[in-house]
Amino acid sequence: MTDASFAARIRNADKVLSASWRAVYQDKKADFDRMFSEHGDRAYGVWIQEFMGPVLEYLSADGYSVKGSFNRTDSVENWGPPEERERCIWYVVYDGDGIPVGTMVLQVYHSHLTFHVPRAPHLFAMEATEREQIVKTLSYASTRVRWDRKEERMPLPDNGAGGETGWDYATDVSIGDCLHPASDGQRSSWTLDEALSHWGRYGWDLVSVVPSCGTMVAFFKRPRRQA
Repeated sequence: MTDASFAARIRNADKVLSASWRAVYQDKKADFDRMFSEHGDRAYGVWIQEFMGPVLEYLSADGYSVKGSFNRTDSVENWGPPEERERCIWYVVYDGDGIPVGTMVLQVYHSHLTFHVPRAPHLFAMEATEREQIVKTLSYASTRVRWDRKEERMPLPDNGAGGETGWDYATDVSIGDCLHPASDGQRSSWTLDEALSHWGRYGWDLVSVVPSCGTMVAFFKRPRRQA
């Protein structure tokens, strides 16, 4: 488990981040657009370096230190479509005695098509401080995908890419429960019909069912609903 006081500091640092990233993004958007057209994703690196400055200053004032700055080798980018790619960048944090107390992870969502941030970046704390363990921990979606955090999405760029159309997806990890025999040993499709119809009432279409870890996972999709 991550140290509670360190995790609390990172939550406070996330509040600093919330103001910092937006200010840099808005003030220098034209510069970043031009940089992206010339150098591609390097523009995001410059943006990150600038908005992380106040975050590192906050930690320093609180008695912590971070060795180094944004480095592609201290990051991993494996998730999402090109319009909304997620990169996780980590910063090992040290106390006043130079002892590592944990790792601060920055989640950045960005487009590879244009300089655009689809949703707000976030910080979270991690106990691991060695690269191999950090990468392994980040490979678990439950580390990065937070049910208790409301995601702030940015307006889509007015360039025809992506648009407001598309699909929403959802999964049901309990669909296999409908395939077990009843208490009298009889099999019936009624429970499965009812479960699928329950999804169908809300416009979800069954796409596929696959076995996973001793159970069945059902995949559904429906056209994205306009806000």
